[in-house]
Amino acid sequence: MLRATIDRVVMVACTGLSLLLAGCDRGGREEEADLGPPRAVIHRDAWGVPHVLADTDVDVMYGMAWALADDDWPLIEENYLSALGRSAELNGEAALPRDWMARALDIVRLSEAEYAAAPPRLRGMLDGFAEGMNGWLASRPDSTLRLLRRIEPWYPLALIRYKYYQNEFLGYAGLRGDDSDRLLAEGLGGEAAVTSIGAVRTALAPAPRWVGDQFGPLGFRPQGSNQWAVAPSRTADGHALLLINPHQRFVGVQRYAEIHLDSREGLRFSGLTVFGFLLPYMGHNDRLGWAYTDNYADHSDLWGLVLEGTEAPLDYRWDDQRRPLESRTDTILVRTPAGLQPHAARYWRSHHGPVVGLDAEGRPLAVRLARMEEGGWFEQWDAMIRARTLDEWRSAMAMLRVAYMNTMYADADGNIGYIYGSAVPRRLPEVTPAALLDGSDPDTEWLGFHPLDSLPQVWNPESGWLSNTNSTPFTATVGLDQGRLDFPHYMVGEEAHNPRSVSSHRILESLDSIGFDDFASVVWDSRLSAADDAIPAMAQAWDGGAARSSTNAALGPAVDRLERWDRRADTLSVETTWFVLAAELRAAVGAAPLDGAAAGASWLAALDRALTMLEHEWGTPEIAWGVINRHQRPLPGAAVALDPERESLAIGGAPGGLGSVFSYGAGPARQAAPRLGTGGNSFVKIVQFGPTPRAASVLNYGQSGDPASPHFFDQALLYAARSFKPAWWDRAEVEANSVERVEVR
Repeated sequence: MLRATIDRVVMVACTGLSLLLAGCDRGGREEEADLGPPRAVIHRDAWGVPHVLADTDVDVMYGMAWALADDDWPLIEENYLSALGRSAELNGEAALPRDWMARALDIVRLSEAEYAAAPPRLRGMLDGFAEGMNGWLASRPDSTLRLLRRIEPWYPLALIRYKYYQNEFLGYAGLRGDDSDRLLAEGLGGEAAVTSIGAVRTALAPAPRWVGDQFGPLGFRPQGSNQWAVAPSRTADGHALLLINPHQRFVGVQRYAEIHLDSREGLRFSGLTVFGFLLPYMGHNDRLGWAYTDNYADHSDLWGLVLEGTEAPLDYRWDDQRRPLESRTDTILVRTPAGLQPHAARYWRSHHGPVVGLDAEGRPLAVRLARMEEGGWFEQWDAMIRARTLDEWRSAMAMLRVAYMNTMYADADGNIGYIYGSAVPRRLPEVTPAALLDGSDPDTEWLGFHPLDSLPQVWNPESGWLSNTNSTPFTATVGLDQGRLDFPHYMVGEEAHNPRSVSSHRILESLDSIGFDDFASVVWDSRLSAADDAIPAMAQAWDGGAARSSTNAALGPAVDRLERWDRRADTLSVETTWFVLAAELRAAVGAAPLDGAAAGASWLAALDRALTMLEHEWGTPEIAWGVINRHQRPLPGAAVALDPERESLAIGGAPGGLGSVFSYGAGPARQAAPRLGTGGNSFVKIVQFGPTPRAASVLNYGQSGDPASPHFFDQALLYAARSFKPAWWDRAEVEANSVERVEVR
């Protein structure tokens, strides 16, 4: 790898690494340039993490864009094309349904409008970010680029809408794959949604998230994220601690990048972002920080429209009125061996919102998604990043432009807090928004939004700790005197005191004078709290003769060993293999995931099948968890499947649905063959808020998306060892630990 020392910048041709933009043509020739001061300096540490230093906030955005493009431009391009409804131009007909949905949601128009109306500060940062990305693109030889040659400043605003609204909120609103399939296949009023869509729908892979992959193989939703805050009363040095631990799929739009920004103008923050986002959005500044987990307040609704007539142009009923169903068309370009081919597309819209599906009765389904139209996510994050006190941070949160997420807070003043953050629409008390709403009933309309102070939240509890694991806000700590009945019935979702929450309570209640290093250990806990009910029930069923018909001689001894097992997932643990596989097999036949005390016989039957499956696959049931639970990074463009010819690592984490704080989901589930990790702990960071923040972090793979980079899979070794690397903060320590210094102009 070409490098530049801290006191010397190397000029290279634009075909090399982006060590310096010094006036290159598109053919990659080095040109003479009158070098002025750089807009930003990018220091990379030994793990390839970019630390971007600049004098102004706009220039730090310029440097951030350059650094992220260096790390994984192909993923940024994929993300932007998906958000623009242009993925089929790169990926062919399989992407056509995804593009249709992005255009039905009107992502481009809304994002352009948000940019045009943005306050000068935000618009300046968006401009600086686009300039940095376009500077990087201009430095690349044209032959190395696939489709995009430049980006527009509003592309990050479009990516917010694609990642959250299209990929997640459609499903939360109640849309299912069959609904969107019907509209794409049948059209509306005798008019097609997309030409030839029926022939390509089955080719779509991977399926959009709204189709139902919010649910894991154990039947749980959500699949998980963790956030903890520990007050000074429980720490050894009297400083608050914060755990930032989001769980996402390991590949695709949601893959995380780590970034550290340091602008002398004030934008100083270290944390994570999505490739193509404008800002980091989880992490910390020098005074405070926060973490996110998904929550499930009802912030999105589906209406079933009542059509008047069956042929276009269509009207729909609202109260005693007939309203026209708006219709528009455009053209989606699709990559084929013969070049880009146009496909005519049509979209429909009611005053409730765009039509995104047809239900089984043929009713058009219109959706409204909180903050989809007005946006404002980056504006709120910018205010949160620049906050210096709890009051300033709460003022930023009160904007409620970020439409959802449990938010965990800690600061250098010793405050800790939790907010069930969401832009929750007000409804009439008799409205049940979890169900399909009657599109003709004016009483179902939204009545503004609930303010921040009305949301469930906890501040500085006597317990000295807070946690959320996509769990109910009413178990954020012990001793809370609020519950669901204290809030509107639609404000809090179906979250429960899930197994990771049970595990988190056990750990946090035990903390006494916890130090930074010990905290760095307990956040990797892998005890399976779901086994606390399941194994006694299984043993009771065995003692009661529930398995008399089984001919499996290994079953009884396996029950005995599970009873003696410490219930901790580990790479060397055979019992982990038995229990996880039994839980998956049991869920596959429809058994409720957590009713172990009442269903010992079903647990026993599932264990019997798991042992038989292992015997058939391996010739013995004595297979340690690390043998089948493997961590490997798929190559770009390759299938997401374990490649036995490439390096993989044993992982001791386990499904979060069973209680492992070190959440690790792998597939194919319900099989005894080696499986590939596909989601779970994606980024783990701990922060101690002393006079200067101390932090440590790790990504599940590495910073770079390039298989040739040493940072493609380097952090995976730390991850498998349940360990961390330093996350440098001060400029002095950043420069002292820099292994590559990049000036960008």
